Amino acid sequence: KNGRDWQHRCRGAFGALCVPIPPLEEQTVIAAFLDRETRKIDALIAEQEKLLTLLAEKRQATISHAVTRGLNPNAPMKDSGIAWLGEVPEHWEIVPIKYLVSLKSGGTPTKDNLDFWENGEIPWASAKDLKVERIFDTSNHITDLAIEAGGASLLPAGTIIIVVRGMILARIFPVVEAMVPMCINQDLKGIQGNENINNKFLAWLLRGSARESLFRLDEAGHGTKALRMDAWNSMQLPVPPIHEQIEITSFLASKTNELDQLSSSAEEGIQLLKERRSTLIAAAVTGKIDVRNTVSEVQAA
Repeated sequence: KNGRDWQHRCRGAFGALCVPIPPLEEQTVIAAFLDRETRKIDALIAEQEKLLTLLAEKRQATISHAVTRGLNPNAPMKDSGIAWLGEVPEHWEIVPIKYLVSLKSGGTPTKDNLDFWENGEIPWASAKDLKVERIFDTSNHITDLAIEAGGASLLPAGTIIIVVRGMILARIFPVVEAMVPMCINQDLKGIQGNENINNKFLAWLLRGSARESLFRLDEAGHGTKALRMDAWNSMQLPVPPIHEQIEITSFLASKTNELDQLSSSAEEGIQLLKERRSTLIAAAVTGKIDVRNTVSEVQAA
């Protein structure tokens, strides 16, 4: 490679794989070069990962502030009387969830009846599908026959879906808006707000109060996390007038979109840096680039 005399050997468990073997002195130079260059790339990756963490924290803080404090920094405030909530705008109401929503349970059609599953076109959601805030499709589908038999109920588009049982609750509290009619399994709940709360605002409100929801978790069998409805239904939430709910919803849709774009750019940057790292290593150890003049004898030693 590049005028150098490298040996190629095939041996051991990887007998079918031939690898180039440079002279020992050049191996040392290559190793020193890669140590230095990969450290630089790793530092850049760490910076981007730190940025992702800060953006996630900023996103959550933005949501929580908007749904508990509103958008008017000069609005008169009052003590909510709730420790986790603190002060809220004076004209907002404080209402337990049970007076704001109706809940729908999910179910799993029996797997013994293939007619419930084969060629099904109706989305059927489980916790593994709730990785985004708006869901258009699911990994599993059921048939109309499964619904007719009572194995699951069809929820209308716009329904908010939360997880009430599963290990995912040990980390996060997913709040997802169903963008199409779909069914859910028994570990999820479908939520519809009443006339006092805008459904899209309700989704933001539940995201903004996620920590309090997680605080109310219990443990089911084998350490599985469970959100007991009696404990959750009593959680009190701040409710602004409908026109403010719509304003806050619009603000959060725009603001979180900006933050999500920044996060996407950071994730793309991390991926490119990782690819650059792998490419650099491969090029150096196969002799595609000559690094002999990039590292001094002192550095190599």
